[in-house]
Amino acid sequence: MNLNLGISIMDKTILAAVREQIAKIDPIVKAHQGGVEIIKATEDEVVLALKGHCAGCPMAPITYGKILNRYIQEACPNLKNIKYVEMK
Repeated sequence: MNLNLGISIMDKTILAAVREQIAKIDPIVKAHQGGVEIIKATEDEVVLALKGHCAGCPMAPITYGKILNRYIQEACPNLKNIKYVEMK
């Protein structure tokens, strides 16, 4: 991802914080041939794409919806929305 494509200083800060939180669950996700990619990171919203086996996984709502969301909200308390999309 090219960090210079219209991302403001605030966005870069949020992007870095979200990447750090994803890294916390990355070993577990990769062990199951899955992944998560940051699609959008703004001051108000983060959009993440579930990839590989994570897309459609019945455990994804727990892994992402509860665990990763909590990590991201703790790191970026002013975020209004965290959204997930699936990429096959």
